[in-house]
Amino acid sequence: MKVVLDHTIPQALRPLLSGEHEVHTTKYLGWSDYEDHQLLTAAVEASFAALVTLDRSLPHQQETQASPLGIIVLDVHPTTPAHLKTHMDRVQKAVPRAGSDQSVIVLE
Repeated sequence: MKVVLDHTIPQALRPLLSGEHEVHTTKYLGWSDYEDHQLLTAAVEASFAALVTLDRSLPHQQETQASPLGIIVLDVHPTTPAHLKTHMDRVQKAVPRAGSDQSVIVLE
């Protein structure tokens, strides 16, 4: 499944999701400066199945219900790379469901 990590997710965490999925970062794709609506549009156009973000407001600010893109919001604190790393197995398990159901999943 094609997954994009937005700019809020440290790039160093990408390999932790790459085992079962094709994972790209917004920085690698040249999308780091995109506004939320631009990012969602670009991800859909590039056939990504899911977006992983720390942006808790994204599902409320954008029309995500009509999007064919699954969104995983990682709502944990602190947002340090070491702490986020401990949650990557949960993200890995959520990707297929979010991508298949085109849903928003919040992991707390």
